[in-house]
Amino acid sequence: MKEIDVDKLVLELVGRVAGEIGTILYSLQLEDEFTDDKLALELGIDISEIRKALFAMYEIGIAEYKRKRDDETGWMEYYWRINYSRAREVLKRELEKTKKKLEEKIDSESNAIFYICPNYCIKVSYDDAIELNFYCPKCGSMLNYLDCENAIRNLKEEIKKIDEILKTL
Repeated sequence: MKEIDVDKLVLELVGRVAGEIGTILYSLQLEDEFTDDKLALELGIDISEIRKALFAMYEIGIAEYKRKRDDETGWMEYYWRINYSRAREVLKRELEKTKKKLEEKIDSESNAIFYICPNYCIKVSYDDAIELNFYCPKCGSMLNYLDCENAIRNLKEEIKKIDEILKTL
């Protein structure tokens, strides 16, 4: 089994939830507490983009903040910290959630018959296809039976990859 680059996976996770700005912020390896407005000024990035990325990172548990009222302005200031020590734990939790969703998808794909529009407008269950007389309501094309075996095989491969990563965490 090849070695798993946990840091790269965490960076990829941050990129997925917090976008390019989140990736930049995480990569800065900021050890000390910082304010979003000061960071926005230093980086030349719009403060709303910084906040959006930080709150997305907060949602998965990598960023944390404290609010303090500025005595001069009366405004609330956010003091942020990126918690790099939790990265492994967050990655593990997110991978486990993804694995669960993939398993549910396998169950769904295995226990139903699907039909799909040849133009990929819709994918429907057999019962819905009957109601539609096997015609796509969007483009009018005849719906085709969808063999889910390849999709199920791919989902199982993804689960296998996740299991390999989880073993190393």
